[in-house]
Amino acid sequence: MYTKPFLLYNYVGEYASVLFAVLILMVIFYSKPRNTYVFRYVFAGLISSAISSVLQISILVAANNPERYYNKYLFMGQVVLFLISYNITLYFVFSYVNMLSLIRRSQRKEFLSMYAVLSVVYVTGALFEIFSGKICRMEEGGIDVTHLIRYYSCAGIVCAVICFITTVINRNNLSRIVWTTVYAVVPIEIALLTAQILVVERTHVVFAGLSYAIVFVLAHLLFHAETYDEVSGCQGQSALDEYITRHSGGKPYYLIYVFFSFPAAGTVEDNVKMGMKGISACRAIESISRKIIMFQMSSERFVDIIENCEEKEARNYVNEIRGVFDNVKSDIDLPFNYVLIAGKVDGELDSPILVRQFFEFIAARYTDQNSSHYYVATEEDREQFRTFFEISNTLKEIRNEQNYDDRRIMVYAQPIYSVEAGAFRVAEALMRLDLNGKVISPDKFIPIAEQTGCIHVLSCIILNKVCRTIESLSAEYDFDAISINISSKELSDEKMYQDLLDIIEKYDIDVSRIRMEITETAMFENYEIANRNMEILNKEGIQLYLDDFGTGYSSLERVMDCPIKTIKFDKSILYKSLDDNRMDDILTYMIDVFKKNGFITLVEGVEDESQSRYSMDRGFDFIQGYHYAKPGPIEDLTKYFSHK
Repeated sequence: MYTKPFLLYNYVGEYASVLFAVLILMVIFYSKPRNTYVFRYVFAGLISSAISSVLQISILVAANNPERYYNKYLFMGQVVLFLISYNITLYFVFSYVNMLSLIRRSQRKEFLSMYAVLSVVYVTGALFEIFSGKICRMEEGGIDVTHLIRYYSCAGIVCAVICFITTVINRNNLSRIVWTTVYAVVPIEIALLTAQILVVERTHVVFAGLSYAIVFVLAHLLFHAETYDEVSGCQGQSALDEYITRHSGGKPYYLIYVFFSFPAAGTVEDNVKMGMKGISACRAIESISRKIIMFQMSSERFVDIIENCEEKEARNYVNEIRGVFDNVKSDIDLPFNYVLIAGKVDGELDSPILVRQFFEFIAARYTDQNSSHYYVATEEDREQFRTFFEISNTLKEIRNEQNYDDRRIMVYAQPIYSVEAGAFRVAEALMRLDLNGKVISPDKFIPIAEQTGCIHVLSCIILNKVCRTIESLSAEYDFDAISINISSKELSDEKMYQDLLDIIEKYDIDVSRIRMEITETAMFENYEIANRNMEILNKEGIQLYLDDFGTGYSSLERVMDCPIKTIKFDKSILYKSLDDNRMDDILTYMIDVFKKNGFITLVEGVEDESQSRYSMDRGFDFIQGYHYAKPGPIEDLTKYFSHK
C-alpha cells in the first residue's frame, strides 16, 4: 500500500518573527524611547513574541526530525510551554490595545477579569486537546502538529476580534491614529491567521508568529519611537519639523499654536481629571475635520495644522478648536487658561525654526498673563518678527565673534547735570545697535539679547568703548564718571564681574570713573548672588547706582543694606509727584531719608523748566533729562564737559 511521504514543516516565518522582535528590542535598548504607561506591554510583548517563536521553532524541528530530537515527555513539555507563552503574548496584545484608552485604564480590574475568563477557556481547551491526543500525532517520517497550529491560531483570531470590538466601543476615547491603525492591522492579522489555518495541513508552512510580532513592531514604530503619542494621538516636534520642511514653498497652510497654563501639581484626582479633559479635547479636535493634524511639543504646548483649505474654512476650524478649549475651561473647576495663536504659513516662513520662532514671538506677549487669549497673526506681526529675527541673528553673530570693538554696537551718552556744581559732571552711556545702517534703540534689542544669552558680551563691548573714551577724555576734560547699565540677567550670574574687571584693567584709567547702574528688578530677582556681585564691584572702586527706583520692587531696608551709592528715581514717580500732593510728600520724605543716610539722589526724565525747578526744590543732587541734554554719540561729551 502506498503511503504519502511526510512533508517537512517550513518555519522561515517563525525565524522572521524572532528576527523582527530581536531587532526592535535592540533599537529600544540603544534609542531609549518614551517610557509611557503602555510601553511596558510593548517591551514585554516583544520578549514574549521572541520566546514563543523560539519554542515554536523547537517543536517544528523535533516534528521534522523525530528520530533525532523526539522524546515524548520533553516534546509535550515544549508544547505546554509554547501554549503558555502564546497565551502570555496574547495577553500583552490584548492589554496594549485596551490600555491605550484612559477609560479602560480606570476599568483595569474588569479588564483583567475578562481576560482571566478567556484564559480559562483557552487553557481548558488546550488541556482537552492534549489529553485527548489530538494536539499532535506520530506519522512515518515526522510528527503532525497541524492541530496544535490550528488551535492557537483560532485563539489568536478570537483575541483579534475582541480587540477590534473593544476599539469600536471605545473609539471616541482613542486617538484617530490608534483606531485607524487597529482597523487596518486587525483584519490583516485575522487574514494571516486564517491563512495559517487553511494552508498548514496542505503545505506545512508555519508563519503564525508574524501575526503577534507585527503588532508590537508597529506599536513601537508608531507610538514609542518619537512619532505619535499613543494617548493624545499627536505627533512630536520632529514630525512637525518634517511637515514644515516638506511643505516649504508649496501651498500655504494654517497653523494653530496653543499653550496651556494649569496647576503644576495637585491631587491625584485633579491630575486624572485634567488628563481626561485633555484627551477629550484631543478627540473633539480630531472630530472637527480630517484636515486637522495635531502635534505635541510638550505637555503644555500643542500645534494644530489645517491643510488644504481656504482662509474662510480655516478660520471656521480655528473657531471650533477655540470652542473646544472654552468648553474645557467651563467644565473644569481647576484654574485653566490657554493662549491660541493662529496664522497662515506661506513661503516666507520656509523653515521649522522660522515657523516656531514666529509663533513663539507672538505667544511671548501673553506668557505672564493669567487669562485666556485668542489671536490671529497679522502682516504687522510678520514685519515685527522680521526685525526680531534680524536683530536676534545679528546679536548671536556679535556674541560668537567676541569682538569688544564691534562697530555694530554704538555707544551714545546722555550728560547728567550736577545741581551743586552747576555743570555736567557725569554721563550715562547708552547702547544702540547698528542694523545694516538702521539705528535700533535698546528697548528693542536688549530684551532679545537677554533671551538669547547675548547680553553679557554687549556689556563687555560698551564697557570697553566707555573705558577707551574715559582714557581719551581724562587728559583734557574735567568730569567725574561715565555710567553703564548692567542687566538683571548678568547680576544673577556668579562670575559676571570677572570679564568686566579684566576689561577695566586694560586701560590706564581711575576705576572710580566707571559707574554701573543696576535696576531694582536685577537687585531682587536673585538677591544673594546680586548682592555678592555688587560687593565685589564696590570693593574694586566702582560706584553703583540703583536705577528705576520707585517702579515697585524696592524695600527701603534692603536698599540700605546694599552697597549702593546713588539712588536714581524713575521719571514716573516724578510725574506723579507733580500732580499729587500725597506723592509729593512721599517723594520729599524719601529724598530726605536717603540723603541723611549718605546716598546721592538723581532724578531722570526731566523735560521742561517746571520739572527742573521742582527737582531742585526737592533737593535732588543730579538731574537727567531732555531739558538739559539729549543722548548723542559718546564723542559729543566734549561739548558738555569742561576743559581742565
